[in-house]
Order: sequence, then structure tokens, then C-alpha cells
Amino acid sequence: MDLLKVEGLKAGYKGLNVLWDVDLSVKKNTIVSIIGSNGSGKTTLLNAIMGLVEISEGDVVFKGERINHLRTQERVTLGLAFVPSERELFPQMSVQDNLMLGAYTPRARRSIKDSLRQVYDFFPVLKERSNQLAGTMSGGEQQMLAIGRALMSLPELLILDELSTGLAPAVTLRIYRKLKGLSERMTVLLAEQNIHQAFMVSDYIYVLENGRIIASGSPDELSESSLIKNAYLGVKA
Repeated sequence: MDLLKVEGLKAGYKGLNVLWDVDLSVKKNTIVSIIGSNGSGKTTLLNAIMGLVEISEGDVVFKGERINHLRTQERVTLGLAFVPSERELFPQMSVQDNLMLGAYTPRARRSIKDSLRQVYDFFPVLKERSNQLAGTMSGGEQQMLAIGRALMSLPELLILDELSTGLAPAVTLRIYRKLKGLSERMTVLLAEQNIHQAFMVSDYIYVLENGRIIASGSPDELSESSLIKNAYLGVKA
């Protein structure tokens, strides 16, 4: 069953489209990646799904409901959570206080103790640093905190933008391994320039170029494509 569908989407900024006729679907309990070079439209697509940019044509459908008209906070209440590439933590607040801010919907507030325990189980370093100021943590720890804060809202769909930005390869690998475990209890949609990491964890991949989907398939299917080999995997087909 499709948890999320994007159909014929055109979207952009100040009346100028960045995305053109984008179709995309995300099935429950899968990890789906959107890959593409910088400027291909990945962040704009995630922002459109979250209601942060204007949609000029097409639909965003979540759990069978068209949500184009909903504000971002209403989409969060439905079960979407978004971790932007900038993370947008509160650096002068503690790790735990940052996490608690993620549980602002009525449903999340009712389960706040259980959610906090689950986040700490998933990212033990956050429990160790629960009283530390977020701004004093390493980049990898801050990324874990940003993901943990999103998990506090009890999302059905976790959306991640450029997970590996600014992180050392070893740290990125560790976070991606954690991410793979998340798909057992929720659905993940991520935009990523780190093609090899996306291929490692994803069930399905969309390739975005100049605001259009130019290819899609499983990692195995795309790894056999001469286009993908030449342009994204650095392999001569």
C-alpha cells in the first residue's frame, strides 16, 4: 500500500517552477531515496511534500488523503516529520529539551515518556548527553538529535534532507545503519547526494535531474543502468 503519493507535481518559489511533473510513491515500511546532484530539486520536492513551498499543479496524497491545502503543522499532526539539512536545533537548549519540543502534537504528548525512552534506546549517546547543550555536540551527534526530535512526534513517514551533509564518512555510515533499523516500524523518505549510502539502505530510488524524475527502480535495477553507472556511480558502462 502507498503511504505517500506525489502526482504530476509542479512546484517552486515566487511563481517559478523548480519541479516539473514529478510522480513518486512511497510504500509503507520502506526506505525510498531521491538522489541527484546539488540543485536538482531534491530539497524543493521535500519542502513541497511538507507544505513549505507553493504547489502550482499536481497533488500530494498521504494515507489516501489529498493534503495540498494543509499547513505544515497539520501535516505533522497527520503523521509526517521532517529533518531539514540545516537540522535547526536550539543550540542553547539541552539535548532533552530539544527532544521534548518534537512531541508537540496531542498524540505525541500522550506518549512522551515512552517516545523519549525509545529515542534514547535508539541513540544511546543522546541519553548520555541529555543535559548537554545541543550546540556543543559534534555534527554527527546533532544529526542524531535532529532525527530523535522528529521521532518524538511519532511519525508514520520520516522525511530526511541530505542526511550526510557535513559529516565524516564513518559517522554517516553509523547513522545510516541506524536508519535501516527504523524501517521496521516506520517509513522513510530521504534526499541524498551520497549515492552509495542511498543505494546501501534503500528499497527504491528515484533519480531527480533538473526538476524531473529521469529514472527510478530498486538499487539492483538502477545499478545495471548505464545512465546511473556513468553519471552517479562513477563506473564506465
